[in-house]
Amino acid sequence: MPRLLAFGLLLLSLAFAQFDPRQAWYTISTPHFNLHYPEGLERVASEAALYAEDAYATLVAEFGEAPGTINLVLSDQGDYTNGFADPITNTVGIYTSQIRLSDSFNVRLPSWWQTVIFHEIVHAVDLNQKRGDWRDRTRIFGRIPSPNALKPIPLVEGLAVYMKYKFLGESRLNDSQTRMVIRQMVLEGKLPTLDEVRQYYSKKTWPTVGFLVYNYGAWLVRYLEVRFGSDAVRRFTEVNAGLSPLKDFNEPFQKAFGLSLEQIYAEFVGWLPHQFEDEIARIRAAGVTPVTRLTNLGFYAQFPSDAAAGLIYSHYSPLRAGLRLRLGDEEREILNGGIDMAQWAPDGRSLVFISAQQPDSYRVISDMYRLELSSGNVQPLTKGQRVYYARYAPDGKSLYIAQNTPDGSSILARYFLDLKRIQPLRDFPNQDGLIQSFAVAPDGKSLVLALLRRGGFQDLYRYVPDTGELTPLTQDQNVDSDPTFSPDGRYVIYSSDPDRVYNLYAYRLEDGAVFQVTNLLGGAFMPTVSQDRQHLIFSGYDSTGYNLYQIPYAPSSWRPVKLPRQGLPTFTPFPPAQGAPYDPLRYLEPPYWTPVFGLSSDALGLSSYAGVSLFGTDPIGIHAYTVTAGYDSAGGLLYDLGYRYGGLGQPLSLRLWGIGPQSVQALGVGFYAPGGGLEAQYTRSALWEPTLDPQHPTVTHAFSLGLYSLNSSAADLFRAQSQISMVGTAFVRPLDGQWRARLQGSLGYAFRLPIESSHVFTLRAAGGLTTSPLAVDAFDLGVLPLSPTAFPALSLRGYPPGELVGSQAVAFSLQYRLPPWSLERGLGEWPLFFDDLSLSLFADAGTAGSPLSLSNLRYSLGAELRLDTTLFYALQGAYFSLGVAQGLGQPGPRFYALLNLPLVGIAPTPKGLEPSGPPVYPPWGLP
Repeated sequence: MPRLLAFGLLLLSLAFAQFDPRQAWYTISTPHFNLHYPEGLERVASEAALYAEDAYATLVAEFGEAPGTINLVLSDQGDYTNGFADPITNTVGIYTSQIRLSDSFNVRLPSWWQTVIFHEIVHAVDLNQKRGDWRDRTRIFGRIPSPNALKPIPLVEGLAVYMKYKFLGESRLNDSQTRMVIRQMVLEGKLPTLDEVRQYYSKKTWPTVGFLVYNYGAWLVRYLEVRFGSDAVRRFTEVNAGLSPLKDFNEPFQKAFGLSLEQIYAEFVGWLPHQFEDEIARIRAAGVTPVTRLTNLGFYAQFPSDAAAGLIYSHYSPLRAGLRLRLGDEEREILNGGIDMAQWAPDGRSLVFISAQQPDSYRVISDMYRLELSSGNVQPLTKGQRVYYARYAPDGKSLYIAQNTPDGSSILARYFLDLKRIQPLRDFPNQDGLIQSFAVAPDGKSLVLALLRRGGFQDLYRYVPDTGELTPLTQDQNVDSDPTFSPDGRYVIYSSDPDRVYNLYAYRLEDGAVFQVTNLLGGAFMPTVSQDRQHLIFSGYDSTGYNLYQIPYAPSSWRPVKLPRQGLPTFTPFPPAQGAPYDPLRYLEPPYWTPVFGLSSDALGLSSYAGVSLFGTDPIGIHAYTVTAGYDSAGGLLYDLGYRYGGLGQPLSLRLWGIGPQSVQALGVGFYAPGGGLEAQYTRSALWEPTLDPQHPTVTHAFSLGLYSLNSSAADLFRAQSQISMVGTAFVRPLDGQWRARLQGSLGYAFRLPIESSHVFTLRAAGGLTTSPLAVDAFDLGVLPLSPTAFPALSLRGYPPGELVGSQAVAFSLQYRLPPWSLERGLGEWPLFFDDLSLSLFADAGTAGSPLSLSNLRYSLGAELRLDTTLFYALQGAYFSLGVAQGLGQPGPRFYALLNLPLVGIAPTPKGLEPSGPPVYPPWGLP
């Protein structure tokens, strides 16, 4: 009887439900868009439709063609900001949250909707370009992916950022933080190599891959048009969209510009420093402010707050994430995880902070928490209230808070600690007055808010709670952020970027005079006054990222500056859209069909398969399906039908598959949550089992139930993850009519040592038993020399199949992974990137028997070399492993190889529930 096939429905990642399908959805149509939105976003939908059509007209003129109709989905996904474009289903998704936009984006454009919609429609148009033979293939296969979608990521994300700059005038290309990071690269003479910027990979040093492919990549695209003319992007696209997606990427550059990508990049790194020379000279000429660095972890050190108990701040890096406490020269992590905007209570014995949680598969919600320092007790102050910023009133009895709303607007409110009640103070509807941050005056009578207004104005406003009066203090297109009051209440100290350079400034409330506090080659953000009132502490930038710095608090040294005021543009809210109820069935036509092929693995070994596949999904993700039909070399005709329903709060998946009329047929269902899942399956198999019936296939009916759970924990550099899985099966054969049972489970625990280098230990225990006395139902711990997936938990490396067999089995493994060697090199300009090379040493133990006897435990020792790769510039998770294991008492070592290719492999499955039957055939191939 085949072992249980762990159920998993594989669809394209973007075919999974991206949005909450439980809401009431509506649709409006424009000439080029079907715009879908949930109830409550009617005004956003009207505005988005206008910006979408404007972007479409601009980009059709730029690229020459565009998809006939694009699905544009607006959704409140909770308290994080994002958007995406899926060129395969022609879907663009826009999330409504606009929390602290200026931390990551250029906010000088009239509206966030204009910014994000233009960016994602660039993708929808650019990645669908087809020329030459690819247009002909579209007529055969349907809307197959364009070869233009398979290119280095700077030519995807950097291109979109550049296009916003080209046509809208503002983007991350020319915002102050991008200029700051590249300016630092120029100062040190350390521009990244081409290998470092081409693709996504597990980069462990600053700057992040995200910055390189978006912000820095936009400068590379800009250079193409500086060097080769304003039509360079279109010329390149015309060439690339007609070439094979599998190619040396020098080829389209040679054909479009007569130079290779390497030659152009070499020219680019010679050109780029000159764009910052004047800026650097201007800063130096004004005298650079001397500073004292307080921290050195780099990446992101943010939101400092000082008290007698110490300096707290949030930190994020590839190694650690959490809230840190610095006292004197000593520093430690006091809370782990995503923690922001922490502030000491006035008494210095507790603090509040903001953290986000994921209550279901569709939303992330931020709330406010309090930490008692002496006990370490964390108490939630709000639940589901979408609080994203909080600051104490001077008496410590209440907090002023900023709340996010479903349409991306903000609300200012007050939270009373004793009453545990929120009192709304002022709302800012229609995203006209997005609260970035605020400060409470020392006397508690007023607040100063950093508000982003329509037209791209993020300025300081004074708000008086008793009267509701709101008065602008600054009014220009400098990005004013994170105000804090001076100890005497005379000044508001804040971060701003006149001349596109971030520094600290001070606004004197008595007369409106403005002073420049710092003049830095890096930048200055998130200021706070030290506990002794003698220093200003802030987040500053250097070559390792953001660290905390301090300077003396000395108003007499501040330099007066004049900041001209600009008028705010008039904003009139859009009328609400009048949409029709959303009809998901209208969008379920498959976009294309494609050949598929690859390897499958079962108890009899490896086999190959080939067939055709198609898939479909509606834009919201209520329904999604895959259909595959073909031939398997081991079993004959195959079929694989998958369906996913998203309307229950957590995804529900169904799958029907089979190989051959007298081989295997199965029906499965899976229900998944963020921390685990439940899977059930019925299988009918008809396989040749000579020991049971040498003349005819033996029919087996099996009913299986599997569950798994995942859990993780961390403390500073320590990381741990545990995984539990269990599968129970009841089966019967009409040959004898006796019901039998099979139970298999595994427990895994992995932990990373709390040191800078990555030393990882993995412990695993697995066991199984069956009530069947038949050899065909027994567990076999042996492993084959070649597998397209990782070996199952119940296996013993170093032993061949057939040597350790029994109705009961146990297996144990201890593995130590040495710190990986970061290769970070590509194979020329082909779409293959070598990321990390790592070596693991392992010891396995296990036995099987009928009955089991632990005295017969067998052992093996071995080593495994693993090469992690990125395929096609964006597909991480592929790896090749080569291992050797010596079973103690065996005649010689056994070598094995593992090849995991997410593009053509088996659907992801929890360890311990690995499939042993045919794979879930993916809905794409290489036409």
